Amino acid sequence: MPLLPKPCQIAFFVPDIREAALQHHRLFGSGPFYVAENIHFDVCEYRGTASVWDQSSSFGYWGDIMVEFMVQNRPGLSVIEDVQAVNKGAAGLHHFGYYVDDCRTVIAEFNAMGHQLAWRGVLANGVEVFMVDTIDLYGHMTELYEPTPALMEIHDFVRQGTVGFKDTDPVREFSL
Repeated sequence: MPLLPKPCQIAFFVPDIREAALQHHRLFGSGPFYVAENIHFDVCEYRGTASVWDQSSSFGYWGDIMVEFMVQNRPGLSVIEDVQAVNKGAAGLHHFGYYVDDCRTVIAEFNAMGHQLAWRGVLANGVEVFMVDTIDLYGHMTELYEPTPALMEIHDFVRQGTVGFKDTDPVREFSL
């Protein structure tokens, strides 16, 4: 049995999350995209050390997969800068995201293969997010989260935006 299922999300780091969302919509018909500014995590750990995280993202669906465009709002060590270093600062693919039933078990399996946990964050609603460093394998991170009711509420909200979407207002405001 494979370690991971089919991805549920693909994410890119970009200089402008609104423009990236609008361009993806124009090129691929995705969206609408919902912009969340300065996403706050109650808990944030970068490579095992408490850290401060300031990220903004836009989220939309492209068929069955969520697309995220993300930007780091202030410099500092982070999983975004880790991947940007590989791309020499250019925008690009940041991670594939996966729903898994037990994140800690999957992380232990990644650790056994030599891939360490790079980041852990917990949103105010209790959603826990993990990034495993798979840069040496694929040039990007692997994001894991359990499909909890709180997470699925966010994903379902964004997915519901696609129902009846007629290309109007393709980039919208949203808060997490």
